[in-house]
Amino acid sequence: MSNKELTFEEALAGLEKSAADLNKPDITLSEAIENFEKGIGYYDKCSEILNGAKQKISTYAR
Repeated sequence: MSNKELTFEEALAGLEKSAADLNKPDITLSEAIENFEKGIGYYDKCSEILNGAKQKISTYAR
C-alpha cells in the first residue's frame, strides 16, 4: 500500500511502529535507516492529512 492510499490512522500506526522498531536494542544500522525512512514517509502523510483538515476547519470557521 502506498502512502497516498493510507488513512491518518494507518499512517500514524506505521509511524508508531517505525519509532518502536528504532528503539530495539538489536537493530542493525541498515534496518535503522530503513525504518527511519519509512517513518519519515508516514510522518509526511500524517502531516498532509492534518494540514488538509486544518484548511477545511479554517474555511468552515469563516
